[in-house]
Amino acid sequence: MANILKSEVLKSAFIGLVALFALVLWLKSRPRLPDVKPQERIGQRLFDRFNDMEQMTKIEFVGVDPLTGDTRSLELARSGDEWLLPGLSNFPAGNANRLAKIVAPLMQLSVLSAIDASSNVENAKQITTLHRECGLVNPANFVPNTSNSDSQPSDSSESAPNLAQGAALAVTITGESGEKLVDLLVGSRAPESSLTRDARFVRLPNDDNVYTVDFTSDSLQEEGTTEITEFPDRISFDPIDWIDPDLLMISRWDIAFLAALDYQFKIAKLDGASTIEDFTASGAAIFRQTPENSLSRVWSLTRRVDYTSDGSWREVKPVNPESARNDVLNDTADALGALKIVDVRQKPEALAAILRNGASGVQLAAHQGALADLGFATLDRNPLDSAQIEPMLAGEGGAIELKMKNGMKIELVFGRRFDNLRVCLATAAFDKSILAQTAEDESEIALLAPEAQRKAALKNERFAKWFYLINEESYQNIKFRMADVLK
Repeated sequence: MANILKSEVLKSAFIGLVALFALVLWLKSRPRLPDVKPQERIGQRLFDRFNDMEQMTKIEFVGVDPLTGDTRSLELARSGDEWLLPGLSNFPAGNANRLAKIVAPLMQLSVLSAIDASSNVENAKQITTLHRECGLVNPANFVPNTSNSDSQPSDSSESAPNLAQGAALAVTITGESGEKLVDLLVGSRAPESSLTRDARFVRLPNDDNVYTVDFTSDSLQEEGTTEITEFPDRISFDPIDWIDPDLLMISRWDIAFLAALDYQFKIAKLDGASTIEDFTASGAAIFRQTPENSLSRVWSLTRRVDYTSDGSWREVKPVNPESARNDVLNDTADALGALKIVDVRQKPEALAAILRNGASGVQLAAHQGALADLGFATLDRNPLDSAQIEPMLAGEGGAIELKMKNGMKIELVFGRRFDNLRVCLATAAFDKSILAQTAEDESEIALLAPEAQRKAALKNERFAKWFYLINEESYQNIKFRMADVLK
């Protein structure tokens, strides 16, 4: 019995030591000001260990939605030199300018004034009231006050009650060793604020005292104006605001050829296998864009393939180059240049790998399961390429291929519609034969080809990992309809 008691005592002592060690580590790593009275902290920097953006490995924002009262959050994580969005399948956060304008003021924050919660209030309830009045209630513990919301209209964001009233914006920045470089609750504007000054109440999550700091800096000022954008308005909880939403990153003026296939179908699954149903098509065509003058472009029809009633593709010869409708094709080219990403879905790595290296139709057919779920399949052949003997990647909503003046070929295949979104699979490659049609001579081809090949590889690397989702309205603006583009 004595041995058992001794063992239990040792076990309890060990657990206590572990807990004490963990507490010491937490106390050392949490951001806090020197252990002095709040009034003595005036003039001191809030986060004196945070001096360089290179220290950061993770950034988290937590707030409360003013319309619903729900907690919302966004996280960015660094991988090497790149910032990623874990909530968006680790899609790259390309909007570095937004990040810099948020982080720069945090490295400069100094205490302007302080409210000592222990001496200015008498009990915990008064402290909670103080925090709510300063907009400093931790969003993790925030409960919206809906007592007056029933009598107010709620069908409009302008007239609906602000259910986030009193809630803070939580900002946490983590360093390389897991230490918290910044752990801050940002509240409402302080009386010292003005059009050119963004003074706010803040507090540390584990400190009841309230401080006033000034977020004003060059990073908060919009170019060409002396007015600042308030600090919380710099932060968006929508992951799309953190990326470059431009899907293709092209100018419509650089398009040499536009090739399109006007078809549609549905994919059905039976016993785990997918089949194409309800296939319909009107045909396929290639149009060339050539300059008429410095301000306009003219499109001409160079090839046309019709889909016949017996289910075969038939070349139409000769074609009338002037049958192309400039207005429709110009609108399509403009819409392609403005095509925006609305959401993304990460591809299985095996599929991404073969697309990254220029997948063949046979390789794509082997991934039919992953493709079919999003509305993609393979057709026997490409009607615009009679020499092709491999299956062709196809989507329920047709396909468009752009051949750029520098020899880059971009293919967009449109898959299934989900509510108001359309799935798009994009690929890019370099085709020297395109450059041969747009360059003046062999020397120009030799000069332009290496850089064009490099750019195409980079673009395809970006395309390969993701299924992109675009607005259905955007899809309808670029959807090829044979009857619309021919006079």
